[in-house]
Amino acid sequence: MSIIYDALKKVEKSFGKKTPEKNQTENQTVKPKNKNNPALIYILVILAGLFLGKIAISFFTRPKIIQPPPSAMPVITPADIAPPVEEEKPAPPPDPVLTLNGVYFQKNEGYALVNNRIIKIGDTIQGATVKAVTLDRVILEFEGREITLINSTR
Repeated sequence: MSIIYDALKKVEKSFGKKTPEKNQTENQTVKPKNKNNPALIYILVILAGLFLGKIAISFFTRPKIIQPPPSAMPVITPADIAPPVEEEKPAPPPDPVLTLNGVYFQKNEGYALVNNRIIKIGDTIQGATVKAVTLDRVILEFEGREITLINSTR
């Protein structure tokens, strides 16, 4: 086997290749150590630093606001400014739908039949308070306004 090994060594030397050397104590092939080029490592470190620096600068700086030249800016006149809009007051709620069905009296106290419900002075129906009951009309108060129901059966 040593003859074949010696022949291979001679062939590799003729082509300029390095042959792995044998460790004489263990009969194992020892690979030559590859040393990394330190210049390549320095270049990679510098490029990584530049890349991280660019990211940090773009993260911490504010974007520049580009304003148009003064000649391109519009001129605002007082006529362009709209007058302030006045707040509209909400419309008062509509009057409740009340129908006077009849009026009757018992011992000097008047009762009215409104929306098929018996009411007297001081009662409330659909948010309206009864103020007066007469033979021909019923007067109610709804949110500060007076509502008069006229007896049509009379």
